[in-house]
Amino acid sequence: MAIWLVLFLYSVLLIIGIYNLFTEYKHKKILNAFIFFHAAFILYYILIPIFSLIFIDINSKGLKGFILWISLGDSYDIFYAFSYTVIAYSVFMIAYRIRFTSNIKRNSKDKGNSKNENRINISDNSRVYKLAVLAGVSSLTIGVFGELLIANSLGGILNALAMGDQLRAYGSDNSYLIPQNRLFAIVLMVSSLASTYFLVYALRIKRSVCVLVILLISIFASIFLLFINAGRLGVLLFGLTFFIDFAFRKSKHPFIYIFVYSIIGFILLKRLDDLFFYLSYGYIKQSSTDFGSFLNEFAFPYLNLLNVHHINDAFGLRMGVDYFTWIINIFPSSVLNVFGLTKVTSGYVYITQYYSGTDIQGGIPTDLITLGIRQFGFIGILIIFIIVAGICKKTDEVIDHLHSDKFYFITLRIALIMFIIVPYADLDSFFRNRYDMIMVLLFAVMVNLINYKYNRNAKRN
Repeated sequence: MAIWLVLFLYSVLLIIGIYNLFTEYKHKKILNAFIFFHAAFILYYILIPIFSLIFIDINSKGLKGFILWISLGDSYDIFYAFSYTVIAYSVFMIAYRIRFTSNIKRNSKDKGNSKNENRINISDNSRVYKLAVLAGVSSLTIGVFGELLIANSLGGILNALAMGDQLRAYGSDNSYLIPQNRLFAIVLMVSSLASTYFLVYALRIKRSVCVLVILLISIFASIFLLFINAGRLGVLLFGLTFFIDFAFRKSKHPFIYIFVYSIIGFILLKRLDDLFFYLSYGYIKQSSTDFGSFLNEFAFPYLNLLNVHHINDAFGLRMGVDYFTWIINIFPSSVLNVFGLTKVTSGYVYITQYYSGTDIQGGIPTDLITLGIRQFGFIGILIIFIIVAGICKKTDEVIDHLHSDKFYFITLRIALIMFIIVPYADLDSFFRNRYDMIMVLLFAVMVNLINYKYNRNAKRN
């Protein structure tokens, strides 16, 4: 009876979340950071708990992985998980809406005019074009340099592709595969992803055979990076940005295309996992394709919420350490040793250790709500979601000024930051493996500044 009461409450929260999501899109007509945050929050913190609890109630035997552990949660754990979810969502919505409700009437007209001017003049601004080309070539050079070092260390490009799953595996020591003095190149490779966005942006402003050739090199470099370091989610999200961009530019019904892509993406998640495993180990692993296996792909944030207070009891609070460890951990150990420093144990290591000795394999990422609770307990939820709401607002301001159908792919890449941060809130991993998104965001900020000055000077003249 208690389970069905919680399911009812989750359903109410689901309706509220979907309503806020559609209201935002109806108001702005943009797939912005707020919408992607909502999509991730609804998926991981509402839909997955609903489906998991129903699946467990129907299938009490033969459960595996995350779903098995979820089934072991008692009524108190389930209640606490739901309470954390409601509090987190409420804090985010309040923090996100504070400035919006106070300033929208005063600024909407000016912002609307400013955005229209940016969209009209951006294609005529040679400074933006030069910035895009410079950013694209620079980031590509850095990325390819890193990729060549790694490929050379692993015995060539084909061998590197074949060893991608081993490089990404939790607990693997890459120093056994790559010399210590070249480990920094793993981080450098990520910049090749950003180069693709910069160069496509430049081509949308002005056609150039030279830039097109460089873009083709960038695409190959990005594919190489995605297969050996970014994993299946990185592959799908990289494709998603350009697919949605195409759908909005070429179709009158883009959401039909997005829906189809989403279905295909969910199906491909397991297939890509099998592909990466085959490339690394030379044989196809036995894997289940039932609904329980599908749920296991997305269930770890809910599992974390069910157990986070037990994890805190076992290891203690982190007291904000996880907000800053990335500053040190982004550097290779060989560099830190020069200054007498060592890497700080990341928060996800303790979460993974909590589940050690079970049938759960690999590392367990830290989701956003768990990140807050692991730092300061209940107060941590308030802190992290106020911060995230502020980041989301500022990101949407950048998107609002830059967005146009012509450059939809660039604002989508920025908005996806808020999608990824919900299930994968480990800042160490984010700044090490997904900093290309930060590069694209900084590029967008610079473009907005250039266009602001351009429009201001145009008005004076």
